[in-house]
Amino acid sequence: MLTWRDALDILAVATVFYYLYVLIAESRALNLVRGLLVYLLVWFIATRLGLNGLSWLLGNAATLGAFALIVVFQPELRGALERIGRGRLQRQPLADAQLGELVRAVERLGALRYGALIAIERQTPLGEFAATGENLDARLSARLLESLFVNKTPLHDGGVILRGDRVLAAGCVFPLSEKQEKYLGTRHKAAIGLSEVSDALVIVVSEERGTMRIAEGGRLSPPLQPVELRERIREELQVSANLSEAGFRFWRPKEREG
Repeated sequence: MLTWRDALDILAVATVFYYLYVLIAESRALNLVRGLLVYLLVWFIATRLGLNGLSWLLGNAATLGAFALIVVFQPELRGALERIGRGRLQRQPLADAQLGELVRAVERLGALRYGALIAIERQTPLGEFAATGENLDARLSARLLESLFVNKTPLHDGGVILRGDRVLAAGCVFPLSEKQEKYLGTRHKAAIGLSEVSDALVIVVSEERGTMRIAEGGRLSPPLQPVELRERIREELQVSANLSEAGFRFWRPKEREG
């Protein structure tokens, strides 16, 4: 007879498996899980059929493979643990005036073909990445952002981190994504890379084409017009604020690249 404890146990197990799937969905770790399931199936069949040599080989390989997987998939494991432990800390959202300054600066940088990389901090603290650059803690303004990304200036090659309506740091080094798309330059890979290990909203301006894009959750948006950029930032920051108030973050499918 099914008791309430059995029902609760089934619900808990189902929830764990659901969130494990959410954590690895649409990443290279998903292929790993598929391969691991095939490996375990072959091992089970070999054991049941009494194939002692194959069972011994697969059993010993599994021990060594576990350590190898931890090393190879360290970025994915870190990102998964970070999402699980993500706090409820809510940053002061950008007011319309500061958002206008940000979009104006990005539009100007794109028109001048100046590459730019700007990360908006949300619930995940970006202090470790800010420490790789120069601490500013300055009021956000279009003129400041434009001056930071002018060619030949000392900080133009790094990323800028925004915390609320403040420019926290500039010239920061972001982790590069391991995605193999050949059309992506270093700046775009850095934008995707930071969005893979945090919930930051990362704006990237192409130096070659002047296009403006947003990286979030490991995905890069299609090129955006200034109005679209403004609305996308406002929408994502509002969603983040609402989910933070609820105490947890639901998974939402990201739009695919255009």
